[in-house]
Amino acid sequence: MIRLKHAIPRLLLAWACLVLAPALPLRAEGDSSVQSWRIIQAAPRVAPAQPGQTYRARRRYDTPRNLYPDDATLGLVLPEITVALPDPAEGTRPRILVIGDSMADALAAGMNADPAIKADLALFPKTVSSSGLVREDYHDWPKTLREMVSATPDAAAILIMIGLNDRQAIRSGETSLEPLGEAWLEAYRQRVDTIIRLAQEARVPLVWVGLPVMRSPRLSQDMATLNALIRDRVTQAGETFVETYESFADGSSGFTATGPDVIGDIVRLRGPDGIHFTPAGQRKLAFFVEKPLRLRIQDRLNAAAAQVTAPLAAPPSTPGEAIASLPAGIVPPPAERMITIPAPVAAPPAVIRQRPEIGEIRPLLVQNSASSLAASQAPAIADPVTRDLFDRGLAPEPRTGRADDFRWR
Repeated sequence: MIRLKHAIPRLLLAWACLVLAPALPLRAEGDSSVQSWRIIQAAPRVAPAQPGQTYRARRRYDTPRNLYPDDATLGLVLPEITVALPDPAEGTRPRILVIGDSMADALAAGMNADPAIKADLALFPKTVSSSGLVREDYHDWPKTLREMVSATPDAAAILIMIGLNDRQAIRSGETSLEPLGEAWLEAYRQRVDTIIRLAQEARVPLVWVGLPVMRSPRLSQDMATLNALIRDRVTQAGETFVETYESFADGSSGFTATGPDVIGDIVRLRGPDGIHFTPAGQRKLAFFVEKPLRLRIQDRLNAAAAQVTAPLAAPPSTPGEAIASLPAGIVPPPAERMITIPAPVAAPPAVIRQRPEIGEIRPLLVQNSASSLAASQAPAIADPVTRDLFDRGLAPEPRTGRADDFRWR
C-alpha cells in the first residue's frame, strides 16, 4: 500500500506531461539550447571539377601561412610571382607530330600542360584510343603517318607511343598468329620497321616512347616484351627510344599508383584502372620525354645550320678557268671584255691573347725531391723578435695592460 501511495503521484505527473505536450512550443534545429549539446561537423569541402583542368604542381615559392600578424610588415611573406613567358609566332615554333593510342593522348596532354613546352613547341596530336599496330583494319597507322608527314613537311620530330592494345592475334592470310609467339613477334617487328622507315624517308627524327609498368603482372610482362622488341629495332635504326617502365615503378620494379611528381611531392600518378595516368602522371611522363625530344630537335637544327654555312666553291680566278667552266654551247666573250677575279684570301688565323706576366712566376711542372728539400737552407730571419722566438725560444716582452702581462704581481 505504501508503494502504491507513492506511485500514484508519479503516474499523474506522467499523464499531465502527455496531455500538455502538444501545447508546448517546438524548438527549432538551430536553437542555441539544441546546438549547445550537439556536435556538428562541417561538411568536407570539395573543389568543383572544372572541365579540361590540367595538373599544376605546387610551386616552391607559394605564399606561406602567416605565423604572426606583423609578418607582412616585416617582409616575411613572399609576394606572388608571375612569370610572363614570351608567345612566339605560330610559324617559328618547331612542329611535333604525336601519334598513338590513349597513352599517346596522355603524353600530349602532359606536354600541353607544361607552359615551357607549350611556348616552345607546336604539338599536332593524332591519337586513337583503341588502336595499335596489330589491327590495321581498325586503324592504319602507316597510312595516317604518311598523310601527316605530307601535310606537315616541315615537322621537327615524330612522337609515338603505342602498343597497349596490341596483345591480339595477327591475321596472316588464312592463319591467325598467336599473340607474343615467335611468328607473331616477327610480324610485329616488321610493322615497327614500317613506321621507322616512313619517318626516315621523310627525314624527320623519330622518338618512340616505351610503355610503363602496369598493375596486372601479366600485362606488365607483355609490355616489357614489346618494349624490348621496339627498343632493339629503334636503336638499330639510329632513332631514339625513351624508357618509362622503371620511371613509374617502385624500388622492386613493381607497380605503384603513387610516387614523386615533377617537383618531388608524393602524389597519385596512375588511374584507378592501373593503366592510364592522372594529370600529375601525364606531367611526369612529359617530363621524361621532353629532354630527348629537345636533343633530337637541336641536332636537326645544327645539321641544317652546318649545311647553310658550308663553304662555297671558289670562283675561277683566270680567264682560262672561266672559259673551261662554261657549259657546252655557250660562246665566251672577247678577251678584252673578260676580267680577272682575284682568288679569295684566307682569313688570318685567330690571334690568341696572351695573359700579362704579373708578379712572381713559378713553374708548376718542376718537382723537387725530398733530398733537395732537406738540404736547402732557409733564409735568415731579419726580425729580431721572430728570430728570438723561433731560434732561441724566447717569448717577446708583454705589453702593458695585455692579458699576458703578469708583471703587476
